[in-house]
Amino acid sequence: MPVTEIAWFKSTKTYQNDHSLTAETARRLIQLDGLHEIYFGFQHEDPTIAYVLNIWESYGHYEAANKHESYAETFATFQPALEGTFQDISVVLAETTSIPKLKEAVTAGITEIVVTQLKEGGTAVVPSLIEAIDVSPYLFGHSWGPVHGKEGEYVLVVGWASREAHSEAARTGKIPDVIERGAKTLSNARIAHAKFWKAA
Repeated sequence: MPVTEIAWFKSTKTYQNDHSLTAETARRLIQLDGLHEIYFGFQHEDPTIAYVLNIWESYGHYEAANKHESYAETFATFQPALEGTFQDISVVLAETTSIPKLKEAVTAGITEIVVTQLKEGGTAVVPSLIEAIDVSPYLFGHSWGPVHGKEGEYVLVVGWASREAHSEAARTGKIPDVIERGAKTLSNARIAHAKFWKAA
């Protein structure tokens, strides 16, 4: 099953001003077996926070890549973008639904990323919540799934036309009801918005 890796970290001013700083990292990473696509981005709420989103063929491919002899050398090329050490990078890996819709969400005007715990019975409710927002004219793709190795934790990725369009959608149609139902379903939700670009 495909796995989506989402990492975020405090970035250097150099990287904030020159996004090409990670081009060599992307060039090397995409050669790893099972890594299909790489996206880089910056958070809307705090532009110093940078993102990496990788789409892997499976968790096994991700594990094998981490053990590959070239992996450490490849990540050394990433250091100039990172404010701190590799231990300061937050990472989640999720078995997300619909890779085509995930790609659509990541290439939208703005991408909403939610990392959350689901309350009891939440897994049965989430599909209906997704179905409800799917009719919004402002929405461009979505994908969600459980976080690997963290029971009860889930990731939701939703693409919107723009940050303003997302705000407008939150006040119209079925979205207000979705938000209310979501508040009863989700726990400790961490929500952020990012603008991504395809790196490889």
